[in-house]
Amino acid sequence: MSLRLNTNYNESEKSWEVELIGEVDINSKAILKDELIQLNDKRQSDFVFKCENLEYIDSTGLGVLISFYKNVKINNNTVHFEKLKPSILKIFTLTGLDRIFSIRN
Repeated sequence: MSLRLNTNYNESEKSWEVELIGEVDINSKAILKDELIQLNDKRQSDFVFKCENLEYIDSTGLGVLISFYKNVKINNNTVHFEKLKPSILKIFTLTGLDRIFSIRN
């Protein structure tokens, strides 16, 4: 399975909504990184990752998200994750990322 992204700028919330579908791994990290950079360059704001269709994420995918988070924080914006599957939430918890990212379930 590969990664697909659906993106939308939510005017009322002043945030990018990014739906992650499939797997974020070494094979898809460049796609994710490039898309996030383009969105942030287009409009710097908060980001909401909708993850109910995210099936898998590995350490390279987490690395992309951490690096991106640092870029977003420079402009005092936030990164939120919504509807993480239990197996993915466990990865965020074990790595301590649940204390860095805002997670809404």
